[in-house]
Amino acid sequence: MNILVLGGTQFSGRSFVEQASDAGHQVTVLHRSPEAPGLPDAVRHLVGDRDPKDPGNKGDGLGAIKALLDNGERFDSVIDMCGYTPRVVRASCEILKDHTDQYTFISTISVYDKAPADAVLDEDAPKVVLADPTIDPSFEELSNENYGGLKVLCEQVVTEIFPDNHCIPRPCVIAGPNDPTDRVTWWARMLNTQDAMMIPTGDVGYASFIDSRDLGAFFLHCATNKIMGIFNTTGPEPDLPLTSFIQRTHNALESKTTMIEADLPWFESQDITPWKDIPTWLPAESQYMHRHRSDRARAVGLTNRPLEDTMRAIRDWDQQRGASELKAGMKPERMQAAVDAMRV
Repeated sequence: MNILVLGGTQFSGRSFVEQASDAGHQVTVLHRSPEAPGLPDAVRHLVGDRDPKDPGNKGDGLGAIKALLDNGERFDSVIDMCGYTPRVVRASCEILKDHTDQYTFISTISVYDKAPADAVLDEDAPKVVLADPTIDPSFEELSNENYGGLKVLCEQVVTEIFPDNHCIPRPCVIAGPNDPTDRVTWWARMLNTQDAMMIPTGDVGYASFIDSRDLGAFFLHCATNKIMGIFNTTGPEPDLPLTSFIQRTHNALESKTTMIEADLPWFESQDITPWKDIPTWLPAESQYMHRHRSDRARAVGLTNRPLEDTMRAIRDWDQQRGASELKAGMKPERMQAAVDAMRV
């Protein structure tokens, strides 16, 4: 296959590009960095910004794509890894609409509106609507508050221009080697380096994440088999309790860390909060975010490796990259202070 990837130099995009290239497909990647991003040698690079309004000094990315199309090239599949605003997504779709058999747009479970904590959400659950119902679709202020709503608008553009040949995966938290967020990496680092750490106990909800390599494999599976539709892509297991995730990670890493259990009121007394200080742990009212069903994706080929494999791979990668400061979760010294406070 001849595949075009918009983005694709980091994390699940990088995993997809590596897997597609290793499988013998011709892969072209449009990215903004003039430096080689460390992808397979066979990958063809187009350097430029996909935003037609302001390519700046990054170059005209869409112009580079159009030059290939004008020269007669056609793509069997397009994988859009970096579409965040509807105007920019529309520009790419308009250029490519007659030059590809499938347009895959990587979305997010953040498109879903708030729901009861015990809700189980499928692909038809209500979506986020940006606060102002009269908002112009070109609104582009990307923020935590607007991220989901803008992705909804992007999806609408894709389904409008590619009504019969779109594929829209909606991943949950992504984990694995090369993670730029460190949200799940925090657990592997802490359980690999701390003498002791505080962990939540009792009914503290669920854990959900998908390995970037499994996600990339699903993208490739859909592209090679021309699978169309909209799919929640979550894992590693439905209804995985957070406490089970922690214990199984501890076992998988053969961790020597002493785990000291405490209930939610104790964490609150120490001003330690779910998600911000302890990644993956969500507040009670947000537990629905860990309960998105991927039955539809599994029915067409999504598979999840055991969480133990993911956590060991994260630990190995984290050790190889050195002791860089984590971007998520509480600092080790604060965790030690919490342990000391419990032991007093």
